[in-house]
Amino acid sequence: MSASVKEFEGLLDRPENQNMIEFLKRHQPSVHTDMVDLLVKSVEPLPDVEFYCPDTDNHAYYIAHTQDGVMFAAAMGLSALMFRLPKQAISGALVKGGEIIKEIGDSWVSFNPFWPEREDEDITQLREYQQMCKLAYHHAISLGK
Repeated sequence: MSASVKEFEGLLDRPENQNMIEFLKRHQPSVHTDMVDLLVKSVEPLPDVEFYCPDTDNHAYYIAHTQDGVMFAAAMGLSALMFRLPKQAISGALVKGGEIIKEIGDSWVSFNPFWPEREDEDITQLREYQQMCKLAYHHAISLGK
C-alpha cells in the first residue's frame, strides 16, 4: 500500500477489495451526483450497507460496502454504476446492458443508466439496479466469511 493513500487502511483494506482498490488508486475517478443518488436508491432496500467516499467536496467516487468492509457496488464518473456480481448472475447482467470491467475483475459489471435510451427508464430501471445490488450485496457477504 502506498503511504500517500490512506483511505483504504482499516476496514476496506481486505483481500477481496484489492483489485478495486488498485483501480481506484490508478484512476482516482470522480462521480456525478446523479450517479451517487442512483447508487443510494439502489441499495435502499438492503440492511446494514455502508458508504465510502474519500472526498465528497471534490465529488470523488462512491463505494457501497458491507459492515465487514467488502465492496459490492460503486458509482463513478458521469455514467458508471458498478456491481460485484456472483458468477451465475453475470450473463443476465450482460443481457441487460452491463459490461464486465476486466481491469477490476470478472465479477465487476458496469452499467450506464443513461444509455441506451429506455422508455421504461425510471421505475423499471431502478428495480433492476436494486435487484443487481441485492445480488451483489449477498455475494459480498459470502466473500467476507
